[in-house]
Amino acid sequence: MQRTIQCPIPADTNLLETIKVYNKAVQHVVDIGWSKRTFNKNKLHTETYQDIRKKYPQLQSSLVQCARDMASDMLKREKFRYHKPFKKPLSGIRYNQRTFTPFLDTGKISISTVKGRKKFQLVIPSYFQLYVNEGRITSLTLHYNKKRKKFIAYLTVELPDIPVEVPTTFLGVDRGIKRIAVCSNNKFYPTSHILAVKWKYQQLRKNLQSKGTRSAKRKLKVISGRERRFMTDENRKIAKWICAMPSNCIVLENIRGLKQHSKKKKKASKTLRRKFGNWSYYQLEQFFIQRVEKLGKTVLFVNPRYTSQRCSQCGYIAKKNRASQSDFLCNECFFELNADLNAARNLSNFGKADFGGASVNSPNVVVLPMKVTISSLSRASVLATSH
Repeated sequence: MQRTIQCPIPADTNLLETIKVYNKAVQHVVDIGWSKRTFNKNKLHTETYQDIRKKYPQLQSSLVQCARDMASDMLKREKFRYHKPFKKPLSGIRYNQRTFTPFLDTGKISISTVKGRKKFQLVIPSYFQLYVNEGRITSLTLHYNKKRKKFIAYLTVELPDIPVEVPTTFLGVDRGIKRIAVCSNNKFYPTSHILAVKWKYQQLRKNLQSKGTRSAKRKLKVISGRERRFMTDENRKIAKWICAMPSNCIVLENIRGLKQHSKKKKKASKTLRRKFGNWSYYQLEQFFIQRVEKLGKTVLFVNPRYTSQRCSQCGYIAKKNRASQSDFLCNECFFELNADLNAARNLSNFGKADFGGASVNSPNVVVLPMKVTISSLSRASVLATSH
């Protein structure tokens, strides 16, 4: 289990120069790798190491290797499909264990720079002290905040894994835009204040952008990031609130790539595309995963197909079952319920069916442990798990 500690570092010209030279080296490797159509680290090392050492002699050998690894990851991520990656001159750089040494007993850290090793005072917030005492620091990422002219160190800490419980109690969580989170145990997270804050920032940005004056642009810079920070805080509260409930398995819909699909559909209105683009469902998903790792619980991802059209009582699927955005009325058994709550109960039934022994059609195990994607679930399976 890994966690990241965010620590400020005093401003230093050597660190700033290191970031600039490091990023130039990364871009040099990216250019060569893009032209050679390879992201293999051994091939990139052969093609670029000597050139970088001659071109940037102040950059020591270990930092050159760090730059090569970062460039390789950038190329691998793009896979030569779209545009060539570009490394900004002041973007973050990555260190390995040979290029930095933390001295936690004295609260200092030694970092390699273009002028050799330099020691800096490391201020670790009290919230992260538990991670430092129990874990082992494995890597460092250094960022420079151009606006505030501050350096921030992100230390990756390796913590011992917590034993995972065998899933026995399942909590389905339906995520949405109008209702952020609805649980299968009839719990609704209050979202009226979230929608009000989003609307406020949307109207404020709209008015300032339409004005276009210099003072309006200054105001846009001042308020930039406020809505994002607000939603980050709310998503952490939601994850903490749900993971504290008495269940050892949280069942979520696998809705990755939803934003890309909504942008491709021409029928989707501009308002709907804006709502999808402003929906931070993936961040909430990551907070769920981080939280359950700490508690020894499990996150289960299932196929979202028909979760909003399936009756959680009898299993009947029909598009007409969804009477409106908020109402669900089964046309088979006439079961009536809130539409989001019905979807959450379906998710809980899917989790029970998989771990409870009911028949499912070809479950596919994904990368993360204890996470399963259920391709489909028969009506009989729902009936077997709903009693």
